[in-house]
Amino acid sequence: MVSKKQLVANKNNARKSTGPKSSVGIDQAKKNSIKHGLLSKDLIIRDDDPKKLNTLIEELILSLQPEGKMEEILVEKIASTLWRLQRLISAEAGALNENDWMGKLEAIHKAYNSSTIASISRYESTLERALYKALHELQRIQGLRLGQAVLAPIAIDLHTDS
Repeated sequence: MVSKKQLVANKNNARKSTGPKSSVGIDQAKKNSIKHGLLSKDLIIRDDDPKKLNTLIEELILSLQPEGKMEEILVEKIASTLWRLQRLISAEAGALNENDWMGKLEAIHKAYNSSTIASISRYESTLERALYKALHELQRIQGLRLGQAVLAPIAIDLHTDS
């Protein structure tokens, strides 16, 4: 238990901390918590090439031909998920090729307190599910727009006998 005196001292010390003041310092501080970037809200981090992301988005737009805001949002979701999958594959290759287990994947390893490869697999599964979910929804909406008969999603009820 913290004494009242220590609590007052902690509050006084906290008031002295003002954080970065320059725009460069503020931008840098925003990225302090980024470890691997697989779940970051920003798509472009560290050494990412924004031109490659723009190329990916342009290619997906040409390939998937979205019409309307909802289809555009789904294509953006597909692009962001593919971008994160590519980052994951790059991190995995770096870890396996260079035996750099404490490099890009250090945060994954520490956060889940398990083996690095198992953590990669979990992230990969999550990203793949998000990718296919967005792709299937886009296909469903485009099918409806084109007047095609679209089947309802199939729900599977699994029971296991114990």
